[in-house]
Amino acid sequence: MNQPIVVHMRIANLVYTFLKKNPSSNLNLLLLYRYISLILTSFFYLVGHQPSLVFKAGVVAALGVAAWILTDLQRRYLEHTNIVKMIVLIETLGVTLLLIPTGGISSPFIWYALNPVLVAAILLTPRFSWMTLTFYLATATFIANRNDSIIVVLEDQSYFYLVCILITLLASLFSGLTKELLQVNGKLANTNEKYQETLEHIMSLYHMLENFSSHKSPKKLTDAMTMTLMKCLQKHTAFFWITDHAFQKSYISNETTNRNLEMDLTKDWDHLRKQKDAFTHTYHNEQYWMKVIRTTKYIGVIGVKVTSNTEIQNTFLLHRTFEFLVELSEMMLERIHMDHMMDQLTISEEQNRIANEMHDSVSQRLFGIVYSLHSLRVKSRNITTNELEQEFEFLSQTANTTMKELRASIYRLSTVKKGEEPFLVLIENYLVEYAKLNDIRIAYDITGNESSISANTKNGLYRIICEACGNAVRHGRCTLIEVTLALEEERTYLVIKDNGIGIQTKTRSMKEQGIGLSNMQNIVHSLGGTFEIGTPYKMGTTIQIDIPHIKSHKKQEVFG
Repeated sequence: MNQPIVVHMRIANLVYTFLKKNPSSNLNLLLLYRYISLILTSFFYLVGHQPSLVFKAGVVAALGVAAWILTDLQRRYLEHTNIVKMIVLIETLGVTLLLIPTGGISSPFIWYALNPVLVAAILLTPRFSWMTLTFYLATATFIANRNDSIIVVLEDQSYFYLVCILITLLASLFSGLTKELLQVNGKLANTNEKYQETLEHIMSLYHMLENFSSHKSPKKLTDAMTMTLMKCLQKHTAFFWITDHAFQKSYISNETTNRNLEMDLTKDWDHLRKQKDAFTHTYHNEQYWMKVIRTTKYIGVIGVKVTSNTEIQNTFLLHRTFEFLVELSEMMLERIHMDHMMDQLTISEEQNRIANEMHDSVSQRLFGIVYSLHSLRVKSRNITTNELEQEFEFLSQTANTTMKELRASIYRLSTVKKGEEPFLVLIENYLVEYAKLNDIRIAYDITGNESSISANTKNGLYRIICEACGNAVRHGRCTLIEVTLALEEERTYLVIKDNGIGIQTKTRSMKEQGIGLSNMQNIVHSLGGTFEIGTPYKMGTTIQIDIPHIKSHKKQEVFG
């Protein structure tokens, strides 16, 4: 095997390696082989003995121009199969004619002539590539047969035919592999897109659960869960209906065209309640995939519109997501019921505690005062004025003691009366402990009276401060945090500033910024406030929050 063949086998190995690493760069591979083979074959052609150097230089120049033109045409019309076929045929004829003056099958350009075959194998169909190779080999053999018999040519050049067939077979196999890899890559891209959507839905569920902790309402749950169901399943029609076991109080979130859906569900409940698993049911010629909700206090149905049973059977993600949301709905309904029960128990325990405290002290003294007044009324006719004054003095002291005990009980129940501010103390303790835990410095300035804000606002402010400090340390890598909280009569101002690296809010979407920032915004918006963030990159982050106080003015009547 002579030197040109060895060189071109190395080229084939290079192409194989590149194709294995970059299976999607088909056109670049073809261009790589075209220009490398052109340079090498031209070099061996120019150093040959015949014909003259001027003639050979002209052939190489013409071949270079033709290669540039063909490359440009292939780039332009890569998506047009018929035009690419025409380009391949024209190039095949051209390189075949090139073999006539350059030595036929012994020409150095015999390896460059494989370009149209490789183009057909990678960009077109295998059948067309084998037809191109057959035409090319037959023509080259015919040109060589002018001096020798065809048997001699086949015997002398058998290795050449074998290499051409193997190269074409290799190119066809890797072309098929490339197409399969592209299909797999497309599926992976689609899966990744669904994965990103799933993460988005998980974030929305997280936000819903966070907001739900302060809005424990079955109606809000039905609305939020219906919207989440449509988002996660990418549907436009869904509903969520729940009611108590006595059908006295019901809630429905209806995103369907059937305005009488609640009435239809109530009528069909005797049939629906027997369904243990997810099932399909039709209302007004629309098919719904449904599941019965059963909890301690509530019953109901959640459903989403589907096109057919085949859609449910063939969509695993749809099935799992639906089942998950149904279970989550039942858990949250149970949570509503349990929280309500705990609130009632807490109120009841507090009422009993107050009643016992009043009974043990105040009520006993009041009973004693009433009894003494009755006794004094009987004895007043038989005692002196001095003795009567002593009795009145004793009753006055007893009444004052009773008033003090009553006032002390009220003070023990009210932090406002005691002058305490547990919310502000809680925030100060958190900031001090967080600074020590993360080895940073936190400077805080807290002013105002916490009695001016509601419990819901206190809860929101505490969560925001915790989230902002956590983001500043984890993501901002700060060493200093400044917290300013002003509890004014009409509104509350909160400013949190750090010296970290900041974030790029203009170039990053909410999804990329993480759930912490989005969660803070949702909390502020739920309180009717405004949220602003200033974050020059590598210059720290400043969060400014303004929450107005919404007070309910109740009419008071004074009787005198």
